[in-house]
Amino acid sequence: MRVRSGFEVAMQAVILAGGKGTRLRPFTLLQPKPLMPLLEVPFLEWMIGRCRRVGLTDILLSVGYLGRQIEAALGDGGALGVKIRYIPEETPLDTAGALVLAQPYFSGDPLVVFNADILTDLDLQALMHCHVQSKAAATLTLTRVEDITAYGLVEVGEEGQIQSFREKPTAAEALALTTDTINAGTYVLDPAIFQRYPSGDPLSFERRVFPDLLSQGQRMQAYLHEGYWRDLGNPASYYHGQLDILSGRMTDFPLENVQEQSPGVWIHNTAHVEPSAQLGSPCYIGAHTRLGAQARIPAGTILGGHSWVDGSLQPGVYGPGVLVV
Repeated sequence: MRVRSGFEVAMQAVILAGGKGTRLRPFTLLQPKPLMPLLEVPFLEWMIGRCRRVGLTDILLSVGYLGRQIEAALGDGGALGVKIRYIPEETPLDTAGALVLAQPYFSGDPLVVFNADILTDLDLQALMHCHVQSKAAATLTLTRVEDITAYGLVEVGEEGQIQSFREKPTAAEALALTTDTINAGTYVLDPAIFQRYPSGDPLSFERRVFPDLLSQGQRMQAYLHEGYWRDLGNPASYYHGQLDILSGRMTDFPLENVQEQSPGVWIHNTAHVEPSAQLGSPCYIGAHTRLGAQARIPAGTILGGHSWVDGSLQPGVYGPGVLVV
């Protein structure tokens, strides 16, 4: 992998995809959250593509709930241009326990760690470059949010060094705070961090690993991401994240075999749309879908593939095989 300073440094990717996705039920009762599609693209496929484009082709994938579905969908990664090895969690190990299990697969190079529910246009090369230049034990991506009461806060001092972590503030506490940066869920970590923890025990980044690094006096670097960021963990955010892609707010999501017919109106190349069909913006029409002359597709509609619509829809996300006459 080549980073911006012009020298090369190898890194491994670790994707944490073992959660149950309880906030997205019932959608996640039959499929794992990381395989839920964004505009017909499984989320993990998009994430792996991001890794590949910056040279992160050695990927460790932590799986738990419905993990066999993920393994069946992605295989060894060869079809996606990467090498994937799976780290199964027999029991939930919290946010960091999988990293301890993964140690036999570590190359010794820094680890770029991803949570498998974050949609972002984060510049991964810039993040990795920041880690190398700072010589930190851990580099955490931070982002700013409007409502800080929903997240734990990260306080940063001089030269971008992380000073402390704060629990979610109350509304009253938030009024007195000047800190508005939160943990954005992407890290670059020294693999030696995990040697001191027992394998198979639950381990939390937020409550244990990161506070331990601070107490040991190890450098923790902040990388502030000012661009697009969204946690897709609930139905409303999952829906609006897709609309953000269609409207151009989130730009780092390549749509293959899809054309933007007019601003915000995206139609798969295999779809057929009668000239008198009406489409609002933003909307998405999936593969092999047919829209008849009476089709009325309002703004905010995502219509899955292999559908037939010759009537009116309400805004929302429609899976494949929809029939409206």
